[in-house]
Amino acid sequence: MRGKARIAASAALVLALSACTAGPEQPLRGVLATPTDVDLDWTDGRPGVAGHMLEFATEEAGPYTVLDHLPRQVSSYRHPDLMPDTTFFYRLWTYRGPVFRPLRAELPDAIRFTWTDTSSDEDGFLLEARKEHGTGYEPVAVLDPDVTGTTLATLPGDEHATFRIRAFVLGERSNVVRLTTGE
Repeated sequence: MRGKARIAASAALVLALSACTAGPEQPLRGVLATPTDVDLDWTDGRPGVAGHMLEFATEEAGPYTVLDHLPRQVSSYRHPDLMPDTTFFYRLWTYRGPVFRPLRAELPDAIRFTWTDTSSDEDGFLLEARKEHGTGYEPVAVLDPDVTGTTLATLPGDEHATFRIRAFVLGERSNVVRLTTGE
């Protein structure tokens, strides 16, 4: 009987996911990769999008929790080790915003960054880093609006990284994807 229940649950998941198929207005898709791991992916070729903020909740109305701020070149995310038999809701926000170089002060085990806040309507700031031989910038810290400095604890290799600050403004929100984990 247990095997039939799993087959029925898998069939229900396939049917539910077909309703989550993404179109141009609904770029977020999701699949239950294992009974407790959710894989999400999206496409977004719109000009001017700097990255995405991915959120989840256990009720469609929220409250939503930020999973990550992801650079433009990232288009998938695995949400691992979730509670079994629980429904999760996911949504994706675009973000845009100008970038600029902060002033940088080296400390023994950290780097202090300062900048001038010239934005009047930012939702926050992202401190982004590109490793010495990296190809793109990735967010390493998320900061509140109107903040003008932060300190980042350094790891080996960080001393050769390039850093920048992005004043970000949230844009369009995706469709909501609903998935229920297994046993």
